[in-house]
Amino acid sequence: MANIAQKQKGTSVHRKIQFSARNQKNIKHQRPQPIVAEEVIDDSPVQIESIIHDVAPEEADLKRQTAVDRALVEAATSTASQRAKRSSYKVHFGFKRILLALVCAGAAVFAIVYFVNLNSPNVSLKVAAMQSGIEASYPSYVPRDFSLSDITSENGKITMNFKNPSTGDAFTLIEEKTDWDSKALLNNFVRQTYGDNYAEIVEQGLTLYISGSDACWANGGITYTLDTTSGSLTKKQIKAIAVSL
Repeated sequence: MANIAQKQKGTSVHRKIQFSARNQKNIKHQRPQPIVAEEVIDDSPVQIESIIHDVAPEEADLKRQTAVDRALVEAATSTASQRAKRSSYKVHFGFKRILLALVCAGAAVFAIVYFVNLNSPNVSLKVAAMQSGIEASYPSYVPRDFSLSDITSENGKITMNFKNPSTGDAFTLIEEKTDWDSKALLNNFVRQTYGDNYAEIVEQGLTLYISGSDACWANGGITYTLDTTSGSLTKKQIKAIAVSL
């Protein structure tokens, strides 16, 4: 048994020596391979989170500061622009208000002057009528370029003088309180003043007695006499004056 064990032991040692020799022979025939250093990346969640936590605060601070700076610049620009617009609006609005006030004032003055010029004859006539005690009226038609120059009044009678400044022509309109009708006017005034030199014309219910540029008629208890002191009036103008009273 001892011999058998020694033989097995020797055989095992011999095999080990042969395997070792074979390996050394193979190693001699193999070329040496370059050693490449491999980058070991630890992709574990803990390592990645650590990297993010290291980098994120700096990037976040930079972005936050950039956003703050941009907001400050935009706010300053917007404030300056709003101030400029507000100032321009105030100046423009103030100028418009001043211009509007001047236009309104000018229009008011023009209206007052026009109203006074338009109504001054009526005002003067009303004053004269109160003094004379008759219901006088102002003609709504006056020949072109003629205007009222003055009014005189006495008991029961008003005299209005009209004049054309450019030509010097003038006529007088007398309104006198009487109880004459057209026939009484013809007998008591027309024939005595005009003689046979007159024409009887009926215009819109009024009987007019016209002699040249002079005329007379009666209406409503008032006798109207139109006398041309200078120049002449046409029949058309005389009729227009009569029916406008």
